[in-house]
Amino acid sequence: MPEHESGEGRGAVSDTEALVAALFPAREELPRVPQQARSREKRDEILKTAAVMFAERGYGGTTSDDIAEAAGVSVGTFYNYFRNKRQVLVTLVIERVEDIFSNLQLAKMDFSQSGDRESIRQAITAVLGGTQSALRRVWMELMSHDPELTPYQQVIRQHTLNKVEENLRQAAARGETWPDLDVEATALAIFNMLDSTSLRLDSGLSGERLIEALTDMVYRSVFPPDRSHRT
Repeated sequence: MPEHESGEGRGAVSDTEALVAALFPAREELPRVPQQARSREKRDEILKTAAVMFAERGYGGTTSDDIAEAAGVSVGTFYNYFRNKRQVLVTLVIERVEDIFSNLQLAKMDFSQSGDRESIRQAITAVLGGTQSALRRVWMELMSHDPELTPYQQVIRQHTLNKVEENLRQAAARGETWPDLDVEATALAIFNMLDSTSLRLDSGLSGERLIEALTDMVYRSVFPPDRSHRT
């Protein structure tokens, strides 16, 4: 089971580096990437095919045999690279973690100086613009039946939440936020709102309108209209 990263020195490493370290136990369970180019191509084709099939059919509606057939390889060849479809999905999640978990972009939300509204907007745009949301839903489907994977989801969630809270706390320490801002609760509210929205983009609203509305909500919840009280 992965351990949550400690708060000490979080700013010294990138999001990807910290997550790779946190998810290392899962990486250890996966087969090594083949050295030969032809073998790597077959492996990559299996992963590419599986990503499409998982997104279209869901985890329960996809079998290892289906993936092998669609990828143009024999079932035996499939098992040369992966033990089962679960291992395929875990590999996809680890190799595409920043694309699948677009909420990681919230860690880049900078509440400093005069450009903080644009930073908020850019982070929200990146979260809502994730290209692998279907795979994330598949991951959640698998996780509901496989509790061993839950700690990895918690690592990803806690990593991002810690960064949002850290960035808010720095802005509060500079006297830029509402004086009575509850940093911990606000970070959690921002994370939950944007994370949930990224998984349910099925309204008739244009993406631009939604991004602007969410940006205003976050900005106004953190900063007062008159920020001349800064110290």
